[in-house]
Amino acid sequence: MTRKIILLISILHFINCTGKSNFSELQGPYLGQKPPGMVPEVFAPGLICTEEKYELNSVFSPDGTEFYYEISTTTPEEKKEGKYFYIIMVSRQVNGIWTEPELASFSGEYITVDMSFSPDGNRLYFCSDRVDPWGRSGAVHIWYVDREGSGWSEWKIMAPPIYSEEGNSQLSLAANNSMYLRMGNDLFYSKFEDGKFIEPINLGKNINTEYAESKAYIAPDESYLLFHRYGMPESLYGGRAMFISFRKEDGSWSPAKPTGIDGSIPKVTPDGKYLFFSRGGEIYWMDAGIIGQLKPENIK
Repeated sequence: MTRKIILLISILHFINCTGKSNFSELQGPYLGQKPPGMVPEVFAPGLICTEEKYELNSVFSPDGTEFYYEISTTTPEEKKEGKYFYIIMVSRQVNGIWTEPELASFSGEYITVDMSFSPDGNRLYFCSDRVDPWGRSGAVHIWYVDREGSGWSEWKIMAPPIYSEEGNSQLSLAANNSMYLRMGNDLFYSKFEDGKFIEPINLGKNINTEYAESKAYIAPDESYLLFHRYGMPESLYGGRAMFISFRKEDGSWSPAKPTGIDGSIPKVTPDGKYLFFSRGGEIYWMDAGIIGQLKPENIK
């Protein structure tokens, strides 16, 4: 069975399942969901997070009227072969009502993951293994689409120095447009100067280790960095954990420490109120006040 047929069946099945959930009644911020406290809760159970699908990684648009998230459409046979496939879905708030999720216009034919908005919400970055303009395929690169009316433009690939033949992924942007991204097994950042991104710089030993660092989220003011570290021995946090580092007065980063939150792919909502993350095929959210509790006393 071809990928496109599998994808079509998967999407139709998803719509059939969510169509029973009265999306037409969802109003208000965050799909009308009751805000969580300091204990993580599954986000929109039975609506976004369903028993039938493996959901992960999510982001709201800066104005809070669009919600993008990933679904794995990997078949059992592909999983046995170590192959995985992901699509991006979107729900929009139209005339105050949230729409049923649909496939994003730039997703479907290729693996599409790790969405991140520009600060003004007019550009959406994502990562994909689609064929690059030079005919190379296989590596995951950072792409983007720009707003055009009520939709998105054709996708474009990030130019050098962000682009590299080896690939890069998992980006997050600060309010000043600085980009934090994964290159190899380390996290880097690239400043936005004179209308373009400059050569990425390694974030250094307080962030990067001999293990793999990934899935970074940078605070809008660059005051803290959340990320996932994996490939560690099982004796260290079970081999993987979510970490956080805070920026010190001199501009350097504090030694990263585990958050104690069981999950990965951290994202904070544009209003700074809630922390979203993924765990076991579900999207969770909790009060972002946990971030302040993790901040060392010697950092203002």
